[in-house]
Formats: sequence, C-alpha cells, structure tokens
Amino acid sequence: MVFIKFTLNQYKKNLLLLFIFFFTACQKGSDSSLKSDKNVVNQTLSLNVFDLSSDAFELSLTKESQLAVFDSLFNNPSGYQLPGNPSKSTLHAFFDDLRLGYFKKDEGIDYSHIRKEYHTFTHAMDVMITTHALLESGGAVYLSDVERASLVLAALGHDVLHTGVNNSFLIETKHPYFLELGENSLQEKRSARHVLSLMDKHGILVVGEDMDDLQIKEVKEARNLVEQSILWTDIKRHGEQMKKMEEATENILIALKKARADTSDIDGEIVGASKEDLQKNVDVRPFIDVDTRILIGSFILHCADISNPGKQWVNCERWAVLVMNEFFSQGDLQKKLGFKPSMNCDRATVSVPACQVGFGKYVIRDLYELLSKTLHDGGSYLVNHFNVNQEKWIALEAKVTDTGSPYNMKFLPPSQEGGWTGKLRVGEE
Repeated sequence: MVFIKFTLNQYKKNLLLLFIFFFTACQKGSDSSLKSDKNVVNQTLSLNVFDLSSDAFELSLTKESQLAVFDSLFNNPSGYQLPGNPSKSTLHAFFDDLRLGYFKKDEGIDYSHIRKEYHTFTHAMDVMITTHALLESGGAVYLSDVERASLVLAALGHDVLHTGVNNSFLIETKHPYFLELGENSLQEKRSARHVLSLMDKHGILVVGEDMDDLQIKEVKEARNLVEQSILWTDIKRHGEQMKKMEEATENILIALKKARADTSDIDGEIVGASKEDLQKNVDVRPFIDVDTRILIGSFILHCADISNPGKQWVNCERWAVLVMNEFFSQGDLQKKLGFKPSMNCDRATVSVPACQVGFGKYVIRDLYELLSKTLHDGGSYLVNHFNVNQEKWIALEAKVTDTGSPYNMKFLPPSQEGGWTGKLRVGEE
C-alpha cells in the first residue's frame, strides 16, 4: 500500500512538472495567452493536483510556472469563481501587480544586509497552494464558493509589501510605516490595504451596479474576510486567535454534525471535516454565522502561513534555514545600528535546531492539533509530519550539544523569479 501511494504521488508530481514545462514553453513561444481564453482548459490542471505535498520552490521557479498554478486555480472552469467572473486578462493584471509588490524594496531598510530570503513571492505561492489544499482536504465545507476564492486570493497577497524585517524592527527604528500605521499588525495592515486597493483597481470583488442586495452582501463579506484573514497572520495575535478558535470549536463541530445528518453516513465520535464531507456535499454554512466563517477562514490561512514545520522534511528544513537567515540578517543590521538583536535574530548565540524545537513546542504543536479537530484530514497531515520533523530537529540539536559544532545551514534560496533578489555570501556557494 505504501509503495502504491508513493507511486501515485510520484505520477502526480511528474504530471504537474510536465504540465508546467508545457505551459512555460507555450508562453515563451507566444504572447497570445493574454489575448485569448480559448486554450484555458488545455493549459490548466484539476485542483486536486495541488496538495499539502506540493513543492512551492519547483512551482515558483519562473513567472510562467507561477502563472500556470494561478490559472489552474482561477482561470479554470472547475476552479475558484469570483463574483462578476473577471476575465483572464483582468486576473493576470491583478496577479502581475500583486506579484510586483513582493519585489518592492523600501526606503530606510539597508538591503545590503536584508535579503528577504523567506518573505518572497515563493512563500506567497506556498501559502496560496497550502490554503487551497486545506480547503480541499475538508475546510471548504465551512465556506461559500466566494469565501473560498477570496481566502485563496488573500493567501497569495498576505505578505505583499513585506519589508524583510519584522514589525518590532520598524517600531524600534521609528520607521515611517510605524509612524503612519502604529504598532499593531503594522505590516499586515499594509498588506491588507494593498490587496484591497488592487482589487478596486482591477474590479475584483467590488460591488457592481447590476448586483442585487444578496450579491452586494456577499461581496462585502468576502472583502471583510480578505482583510481580516490577512490581519490575523500577525504572529503576535497567535494566542488571541487560538483562544477564539478553542472557544468556537465545540459549536463548529456541532454544526458539522448537523450538516452531516442528511448528507452523510459518518457515525461515531464527532471529527473534523474531511475529504469525504466534500465528496458528499456537506454544507455547514447554514449552521454557522458569518463571524464564525471568518474565524475559520482566518485560522486556515494562519495555519497555511506557518505550515512549513508540517511539510515533508526536505522542504521543512529548507524553509527553516531561509527564515532563520532572514532573522539573522535583521540581527546583523540591528547590531550595525547599535540595537540589541530581536529574539532569535542573533546568529552568534541562536541555535537553529533549538529555535525550531522551541517554535514547534510552544506554537506549532497546539496549532496543528487544534486544526485537526475542525479539519481532520489536513490537520492530521500537518500533525504527523510535524512529529517526524520535530524528532529530527531534536536529534540535530543533541548533535550540536554533544559535538560543540554548529548546525550546518544548507542555504537554498528561491529562484530570482521566485522573489529572491539577494546575492550569495561567502560560504553559501
């Protein structure tokens, strides 16, 4: 059975890579893709190809491969549908503008130190794909079609305009962004505002003159979901969000049980939503209010944002090195400016494995376990992989302690078109 599962996963992965190669070749051979929609079906894949095992580094190698994924999600008859059915060219224009925001460099930040190893467009693609995968693993039963599409768009834009340093750095240095927006969810506010402004610019998720009251309400609630879900990605709000989800979980599961009553034969103990619920068209929305749906959607995006510890080890370790490199770059800059490095940002004293063990112990484990209660399949996947990865980090930290030799960080940044615009330092070649 394990061999069969492995073979199917490899087949799916090879099919996806073949599709991206074909799509990229077509794009390079012609500029007609923005002018005609007639080949959309032939250039898109089924949504279930993208799952929690998908490799965002491979899928984000080039702009063409990134666009291929986006088209599979949004320019696809079986994909996510937005009110007003924006055209392919409109969605591409929105994608282009949003993508450029991840390459932006800000005044007042020394980019000879800060290289944005982690907060790149590749990370945005990873979070978008993971959000989609969590919805496909059962989370979609809690949201409307418009809410699902809006959440996946929010995932792609959740870190747009990120400076490459954390909010504390901007506050400490009295950066103009802090003076403008205050200290609460500083960069998350910028990201949310930018995404909504681009939606206004391109006529996506905007109220139209021909809409009835129900459609207007739907659009306004979807825009609120976009804004709130991005704001909830602020890691400083993690505890607050966990508390709200813990308090809501019992009622969410009761609602799920009610929704299953007429459409499902799942018996026994109440468990979180699963792929089986989607297959049987279970719809929980009539049993929960809009605030609860926003909470669930935001929680799914938050889990997707920090899902790397629950992915396969090769990508878990790669992302960990990237985020720690970004932290250390900030610490170097803080030292240069005469400030004490922020927590986990001093490369001279912080052990990468120990940092990952601590993050897993105090943040990730409870997060994934809570997710698995409301979203059984997706949450269980992350929990199982996290447990395996945590043991690896513990073993690596033990090796550091026993030998006195630091952990060797294998620095593998995203591609340049994936958003990494830095240069390799000595020892990183």
